[in-house]
This record gives sequence, structure tokens and C-alpha cells, in this order.
Amino acid sequence: MIPPITQEEADRIILEATARARRVPPRFEVKPPIDWERLRPLCTGPIYEGFEEDVIRMRRGLPPLGPQA
Repeated sequence: MIPPITQEEADRIILEATARARRVPPRFEVKPPIDWERLRPLCTGPIYEGFEEDVIRMRRGLPPLGPQA
């Protein structure tokens, strides 16, 4: 059970959390949307099944899964 707190304690907690959130830089980078029509002609090899999902994964910093059989 969570013990009750006063309004002053709640305000202080919210103020501290807000100040901490402003000090810490965001952990993600906003990138522009993927332009598939411009990307397809630039591809030097065949576009395999799951290629679009791999591009999305790589933009998130994850390794690509590769061609899916």
C-alpha cells in the first residue's frame, strides 16, 4: 500500500522530476520519414523480402535481420 502524501510533497516531486527531465538529454534522435521512392533507385542490389523492415530497424540502431526466406 502506498502511504498518502501531502499536496506540498506531491508538488515537490513533480518539480524535481520536471527539472531532472529538462537536464537529461533525450535518448532518441528524431529522424525524417523514409522516402521509399527515392531509396529504391539507390539500392545497388535486389530489394529482398523484409528490406523495409531492416531499414526501419537500422534507423533505430538495431542490426538488420537480412533476407527472410
